[in-house]
Amino acid sequence: MSFILVPRQGDDVQVNAWNWRPTIEFLRVEGIIDDETAELLSLNGCRVQADADLARQMAVAVEGKLQSMRPGERIRGDLSVTGAPKKVAEFHKPESIDAVDLYSATYEWLVRFKDFCEYCGGFEVF
Repeated sequence: MSFILVPRQGDDVQVNAWNWRPTIEFLRVEGIIDDETAELLSLNGCRVQADADLARQMAVAVEGKLQSMRPGERIRGDLSVTGAPKKVAEFHKPESIDAVDLYSATYEWLVRFKDFCEYCGGFEVF
């Protein structure tokens, strides 16, 4: 499953749920978005909008987080940061992986999202 971020200006950005959900959780915990907005942003087809001001706030929050991270690291589902390689569940043993590790926003994705939020002028999520 993926999400498409459609900006008011510039190019669309597509992100998979594995990166998007921890990004949304980070923004919720930081107080940038409320619980309801976080839930709507996590669903496809709701067409949730972030105005230019909210997008700038997102960029600032992500920039702050990036300052404590390095390339190759990722924010896991519980918002812990790790540089360990992402584990992949065996097809016949889905319990072989910690659920927290399934979703993780990479440093590289966060840089791309921050840059997008800085220039987009606001965006809508599809």
